[in-house]
Amino acid sequence: MYQLWDTRTRAMSATESKLQEEAATVYQAFSLLDEMLVIFHSEDTTFCRVAGLTLMKARNLAQGILSLSLDGIAQEAGALLRPLIECIELIEYFRKDPKRMDKALENRLPSAGEIGKRIHGEFRKLRAYLNDHASHFSLKPQSVSHLIDFTSGDWKVIQPYNGRVLRTNMTTLFAVFVRLLFAAANCLAYYELLTDSLEDRLNAFKKRGYTIFVGIPHE
Repeated sequence: MYQLWDTRTRAMSATESKLQEEAATVYQAFSLLDEMLVIFHSEDTTFCRVAGLTLMKARNLAQGILSLSLDGIAQEAGALLRPLIECIELIEYFRKDPKRMDKALENRLPSAGEIGKRIHGEFRKLRAYLNDHASHFSLKPQSVSHLIDFTSGDWKVIQPYNGRVLRTNMTTLFAVFVRLLFAAANCLAYYELLTDSLEDRLNAFKKRGYTIFVGIPHE
C-alpha cells in the first residue's frame, strides 16, 4: 500500500523545494479566503450567511482539487472544478441582486448555465469542456489518456509524480482562486465590509501570483 502515497510524498517534497513559491501562493489564497470567511460569519445577515456558506463550499472544493493534484490525479479533480466554478458565478449572481438569495433558500435557482448567462460569465467554454471530459465518466481519449500508455499499451494504475503537470494544475487552481477571492471581495465591498488592508493584500497577492504563474490572462 506504500505505493498509494508515493506520488503525494514526492509532490509534497516538491512544494518545499522546486515548487515552493507556487505552493506558498496557493496556500496564501486559502489564507485570504479564510480571513474573508471570518468577516462573512461575523455579520448576522442573510446575504453574508448565504454568501459565506457558498464560499465555504468553494473552499472545500478547492482543497479537494489541490489534494487530488498532489496525488497525481488532477484529471479526476475536474469533477470538483465544475462546481467550484458554479460557486464563483453564484456569488456574483447574488451580489448583482441579493433578492435572488430567497430563491436559493427555496431551492429554486436557475441552472448553472443560465446563471452564467445572466451574469455574462467567462466560464462557458470551460464548463462545456469539463462536462465532456471530467464531470462525467467517459471513454473518450481525452478522458482516459492519463490512464493508458498509448505507446506500450500498458495501464497506468499508479499515476507517477510529474512536476511539470503538478505546476500546471497549481497554475489552474491559482487562476480560479483569483476569480473566487475577488468575487468574495466584491461582495464585502458591496456592504462596505472590505478593509483597505485586505484589499491591498488581495491586489498584492494577485500581482505576485501573475509573476510566478506566467502566462495566465490578467483579466
